[in-house]
Amino acid sequence: MAAQGDKTAPINLKIEAFNNLQVIKDYYLILGGGKIGTDFLRHARKNRFSFVLIIDRDENAPASREAQVLKTRSKLVNLLRKKAKTPLQEEINENHPEPEKESKRENKESETYFYVMDMHSIPYLFSFGIPENILPAVPCHAVAYMLADILKFPVQEARTEESHKANLPEVDSPEKNCSGENRHGENSSVRPVNELFIRPEDPGLMSFFKTIESAFPKDVITGSYPDHGMLFFSYARKGEICPDGCPGPRDRCPTFGRNKPKTITEYTRELNNTVPGWVFESHQMKPGIGGLKGEEFKRNMLEVMKFVNILQEDMNSKRSEKLETRAFFIATTCTCHGVLNLFYVT
Repeated sequence: MAAQGDKTAPINLKIEAFNNLQVIKDYYLILGGGKIGTDFLRHARKNRFSFVLIIDRDENAPASREAQVLKTRSKLVNLLRKKAKTPLQEEINENHPEPEKESKRENKESETYFYVMDMHSIPYLFSFGIPENILPAVPCHAVAYMLADILKFPVQEARTEESHKANLPEVDSPEKNCSGENRHGENSSVRPVNELFIRPEDPGLMSFFKTIESAFPKDVITGSYPDHGMLFFSYARKGEICPDGCPGPRDRCPTFGRNKPKTITEYTRELNNTVPGWVFESHQMKPGIGGLKGEEFKRNMLEVMKFVNILQEDMNSKRSEKLETRAFFIATTCTCHGVLNLFYVT
């Protein structure tokens, strides 16, 4: 076990490596090549977005028919390395502008690519740089899985690997992850954090969960699953479906005529007064489709890593048996909808 404050401890290496990652300008990463991902792909192509990469574990996903399919990992690696260098070259060009080059860049078509990849390989993608925009279009809480994988994955070593409708995605079942696997059977020993699953027979943790739940108005809670450590929020009621292309205004729902005293993002951020946590805000990338800003994603992930590191150091000197004292939340929210997962430091 690493000594307290030891800079060679794995979590410290991950913090340093993640902090050094570049946020790559004009790079859109779409997680999922289904209806939502394909819709945004068309939008990106129409508006000539510079560089779009779609990943999906299904090689026959709809988006695979509308983007250039990358057959090998080496091609993916070369593209990402080239894209990572582009902003640096553009910065040089801005200091020495050439009208002809500026005109060519404005008229350049979008580069859109599809690659077969599981969600658990996202930390590998990030080892080449964090996309400026990340669009989750998968049936799960993508940020929660990315957090768990980033904390587990040795980001610093990834560079050496050369082989081989709303603003939030719909959620099918809290039991399934983005790879279609059941989450309860994972080996917890390799992770510095685990999901907090709460059994009905545990009154202390159930009380903790109810405290979190009570921080939100009842009419915005659309799903409460303590056994999965999850809460779902929405200004839409049961049976109501938000229309495609909804602009998601802050104060009032135009579809169902419902006032919104606060956005779901604002409600969730106020939860920090009760329990530590991080809110990943989903920004509209086009009406009806939201995504995460790379800079905000990086900042939040670094804060989570530092929180885990500090808590682990404290636990080395004085172990706390109560999980609620080691718990935190991760939420992805927009003005109208949200999903929250509970974790605890192991």
